[in-house]
Amino acid sequence: MCKAKRDICAGIILTVLLVFSLSGCGSTGESDLNSYSSKLDSNTTTNLETKIIKTIDGDVEIPANPQRIVTQGYLANFLVFGVKPVGAPYWELESPYTVELSDGITDIGQIDGGSVEKILSLKPDLIVTVGGDEKLNEQYRKIAPTLVIPYGTYHEVHEEMRAFGEILGKEKEAEKWLEDFDSKVISAKASIQGLIKEGTTFSLMGPFGKDFYIYGDGVNRGGQAIYQQLGLAPPETVRKDLIETKINALNISQEKIADYAGDYIFLDISGGAEFDEHSPVWSTLDAVKNKRVFQLNPERFWPYDPIAVEAQVEEIANMLKEHLGKEK
Repeated sequence: MCKAKRDICAGIILTVLLVFSLSGCGSTGESDLNSYSSKLDSNTTTNLETKIIKTIDGDVEIPANPQRIVTQGYLANFLVFGVKPVGAPYWELESPYTVELSDGITDIGQIDGGSVEKILSLKPDLIVTVGGDEKLNEQYRKIAPTLVIPYGTYHEVHEEMRAFGEILGKEKEAEKWLEDFDSKVISAKASIQGLIKEGTTFSLMGPFGKDFYIYGDGVNRGGQAIYQQLGLAPPETVRKDLIETKINALNISQEKIADYAGDYIFLDISGGAEFDEHSPVWSTLDAVKNKRVFQLNPERFWPYDPIAVEAQVEEIANMLKEHLGKEK
């Protein structure tokens, strides 16, 4: 497939955030939206059950049992509950964690002015978006009740599952999924127990485009799986500068890589980056000299939804078992 497929469209989230700057890119006519909004109002009955969801924009009234959901940034969060939205962006439909579950879901393209007309044609009764462009959000609200949940709102999979369980009225299903998830995490941790020496540290880092980043335990590059779920220890600099301050990513100069390098390194090379693994800075790191670098597949480790985190826990544990078992 296209390069976007190989690198989740040069980075799912950075693509989304960059698109937000294009707020002037076309929009559906105001009269079309007002006309559709009026039709929705005229079809509303007093028997329609609703609920209130708290958001950054205040309380939002949504259908208690939405049937036609359009999502931008949260496709997997619905699919994990067995709920199939009617529309989502292509970069979510192509994710390895959702592609086999996405048959029949309409591609609504990027989050820009062009998406409004596509969303309007799907006649949704609920829109859930990462937001970012308030002008677009206002147009969405004229189509259907809209929940704006900014990127990075949820720092941990339990919080995220429970939030979407509330949105869908599937709180019990959320708790059951989390029970199964926690059991899988316990099994993954047990599988590497005894292989990691006390005090061993792990870093998550890599180049994106022309920049170099250190990642924490949030939504980037499998950080949740590595640090939160498997409990692998970060270097003290990573703990202090990212995890304790809840910073997902820190842009540093390559000269400072050694300050954040652990005994083992999980390396992400993406965004079209050209990275010289023989450079003086990189090649002198202990983890590199001792062949303790795990190169991550961006297609597998860019997604940060509950389905992805569950899979990443197992993948990281398997990487460690295979490598550390040979060191014994």
